[in-house]
Formats: sequence, C-alpha cells, structure tokens
Amino acid sequence: MATDTLAELLGFPDGWLVGVSLDLEWGYQCWVITPERQVHTDGEFYENSRLALEAGRFLVEHSLEVE
Repeated sequence: MATDTLAELLGFPDGWLVGVSLDLEWGYQCWVITPERQVHTDGEFYENSRLALEAGRFLVEHSLEVE
C-alpha cells in the first residue's frame, strides 16, 4: 500500500501555497492552494520534487497573470 507524504510546502504572495507530495508508487505530485483555500493539481506525477515544484510554481504564476 502506498503512502502519500508531504515533501515540500512553499508560500507565494497573496496567500497562494504550493505543496509537493510523494506517492511511493507513482512519484511526486504538485498541489496549488489558492487564497480562497481551493486545492488544484495538474494530475501529473513527476520523477522528483523539483519538477513537481516547478509545475506548481507555473500554475501559480499563470493564475496570477490571468487575474
């Protein structure tokens, strides 16, 4: 049975958070938490936490540009 573990959690301006979790079977996944406390992910799994973190950072930066 795989266990999900929080690997990293970073804060961004205006209350945005990016989290990276590790699933022992599938790899790393990024999570974005908005200032409204909505949680989003791109649904992808990555080889390492750095790639997952970059994906989460991209989601935040893209969302900030759209606002």
